[in-house]
Amino acid sequence: MEKLQLKHYIIEASSILGVGWHSIDRIISNELYSQRLWTLEQLQELGFPKKTAQQLCQFHNQYSYPTLDELYEREHRSRYTAISCWDELYPEPLKQIAQPPWLLFAIGRLELLKRDAVAIVGTRYPTSYGKQCTKQFAKHFAGEGLTIVSGFANGVDTIAHQEAVALPASTIAVLPSAITHCYPANNYALYERLASDGLLLSESAQWMPVHPGQFHARNRIIAGLSRATVIIEGERKSGSMITARHTLDMDRELFAVPGSIFSKKSEGPNFLIEKGYARMLLTSQQLFEELSWLQHTVNAGEPFAPQAENAESTEHNRLSEEERLIYAYIKEQPRSINEIHEHTSIPFGHLNVLLLNLCIKQFIELQPGSIYIAL
Repeated sequence: MEKLQLKHYIIEASSILGVGWHSIDRIISNELYSQRLWTLEQLQELGFPKKTAQQLCQFHNQYSYPTLDELYEREHRSRYTAISCWDELYPEPLKQIAQPPWLLFAIGRLELLKRDAVAIVGTRYPTSYGKQCTKQFAKHFAGEGLTIVSGFANGVDTIAHQEAVALPASTIAVLPSAITHCYPANNYALYERLASDGLLLSESAQWMPVHPGQFHARNRIIAGLSRATVIIEGERKSGSMITARHTLDMDRELFAVPGSIFSKKSEGPNFLIEKGYARMLLTSQQLFEELSWLQHTVNAGEPFAPQAENAESTEHNRLSEEERLIYAYIKEQPRSINEIHEHTSIPFGHLNVLLLNLCIKQFIELQPGSIYIAL
């Protein structure tokens, strides 16, 4: 049997309810796929539950392997690419984990699977501090040549993807849903952007509905793809902490950004730092200083840093001189309109217009208490 035929056999078998990673492992390690017929007793002896064994017997005994030409045509018509663990495209870091996915489904820039990557994950509801940290770290890491991996959730994940996708190193979004399904639905514009300029990745085929177990599986892939993981905000019991645990289990590098002791959003990172599970990350440059072996990636053959600088310059060219003055002042720390007026001497009427423009351009955000923060 050709590997392409085995890959599609596994795709079909994985669609059976109750067939997961361990079921496929038993089929492959015992070379059951090469046998013409299976019996219920045979599968139960190998540890399959009776109901699953019955479904598998029915599937296998009726299965007819398509020809290679039929499979090539099927793959040519498909919007996504199916990658098995023995394909050349399969990312090397994932092969090193305890339970590497048998299959990955991908849409977008497949070459990103061969790049060194860093994961950035965190809460779905970041504070202004968390947003600012995510933007700075994602832009710097991607600008220096590291592909950013995250989970496509709202909040920190989305911000990390948005900052990195414009840069050549770009970003990989590991979906909890099937590759053909945008989850969460409100991220559809970003989903389409990543389908062309980044990479969408999922362990699930198109017919599988979203269920809680897929989020845990997604987090293990995020950690497995990445040379290091950075946690930016998250409560003690959160998805980002599950990713942190996977990172530690895989003996990969774990960093956490410290936060306020009064913020529940900082409980997770502060706990990881306090217990010595994660290194405290205070600047984006620190990652490269502590992981010296990443230096071969930095600016390797592509003008990453200059493009990052140009992107930032272009962004700031959108601002008038007065807007740049206000933004620089707010960027130091959150400010009230009175503080901004005293610092800039701009009349209140005109100042309100400038602040509104900065909010519309998404450089600042108005918080409760009439406090402006930089984004």
